[in-house]
Amino acid sequence: MKRALLLFFSTIIIACSKPKAFILNDTKENKYFVLESVNNAFEKKQIDKSPLIVINGIPFKYDKEQDTIILPLKRSEILSLDFLNINSSRIVYNDKENDGAIIITTKSKTKSR
Repeated sequence: MKRALLLFFSTIIIACSKPKAFILNDTKENKYFVLESVNNAFEKKQIDKSPLIVINGIPFKYDKEQDTIILPLKRSEILSLDFLNINSSRIVYNDKENDGAIIITTKSKTKSR
């Protein structure tokens, strides 16, 4: 019984140590583009569990308790996806609670005349 409980709690702790699932509002093949990049950054220790999301210089507000965060973007709108480590993001964005930052730059939506 003790082994079963230990295994159960170990599984929960390991499963909860991954970052949130960031999903784009896009088709199935493009939906997980950000998630793949985030998982790579998480494995390289660039970010931690609840990173700050910055879209075009503006912090994106989301509930950090949610497991899945749907970003209001399509893959075709994203120009670049960069990451800031925990210390840099806390200095740049003056936020003591973030675990790194995901910096998303999108294409300009302004029409040229």
